[in-house]
Amino acid sequence: MQSILRISDAAAIALHTADYLAGEKKPLSSAMEIAKALDVSYNHLSKVLQTLTRAGLVLPSRGPKGGFALSPAGRKASVRAFISAVDGPPAMKACLLSHKVCKHRDCMFGNFLAETNKRFEAVLNGKISEFSKRK
Repeated sequence: MQSILRISDAAAIALHTADYLAGEKKPLSSAMEIAKALDVSYNHLSKVLQTLTRAGLVLPSRGPKGGFALSPAGRKASVRAFISAVDGPPAMKACLLSHKVCKHRDCMFGNFLAETNKRFEAVLNGKISEFSKRK
């Protein structure tokens, strides 16, 4: 059986990185600082940061005092934008199986899945900057 939500580790790192950068007081954070703060692999984080940079959600700065910051677009971006940059557009699942076996009857998980999808859609449409204000 498949999970309801399909978010890769890379997308989860992207979301946590965005949240971390949105909440930072200093203008730049190094990849090493972010990796330590999130307790993730530096190499994996570096690849995610490259992807987010290509998507225009993160701005890199080179040099000894370099690092990363959310771009203006990244600050305004939705959770969906960060997931999409890494995993492609998230898809909602109406059924836990890859094929319908209910034969048009009401699914025993129907209401649960519909409510879960609705709540997840609200999170996807939320802005990263809104979530970082919860601290």
